Amino acid sequence: MKQVDFYLISNSVKQARFKLASRLASKMQKLGKSLLVVTDSDEHTQQLDELMWAYGDTSFVAHESLANVSDMQQTCAVHIGEQKAVNVAVIERSYDVLLNLCDEVPVFNHHFNRIAEIIDADENSKTAGRNRYKHYQSEGFELKMHELSL
Repeated sequence: MKQVDFYLISNSVKQARFKLASRLASKMQKLGKSLLVVTDSDEHTQQLDELMWAYGDTSFVAHESLANVSDMQQTCAVHIGEQKAVNVAVIERSYDVLLNLCDEVPVFNHHFNRIAEIIDADENSKTAGRNRYKHYQSEGFELKMHELSL
């Protein structure tokens, strides 16, 4: 069954969604899983990119941009980019997990068996998250909730 994991961030932290996205990407790499992270805008992709390169004092989350999908190496486990950059070539890579950082459910969500959604403490994020939850519920996804603080 297809599954969506909702990560609810209980405290207000600057760039909380991107920080948690970096943490999840790092975890996926350690587990040998591939991850596609989609954002709403180039600005959000840039912010995530910067956080991933500065993930830890002595480490980073290796990733590549979807902007150069034809040049991406198969060895890179994490790809990030704006939702509109996702095309057939990206979908055909068969990622283990889709991490959605967009306010809306991506139209290509049905290509993934596992989806992660991050909702921060901001009211707008919560409202958008509730709408995505209802969408996935209506599509028959198994839904799981994870509450945490950063």
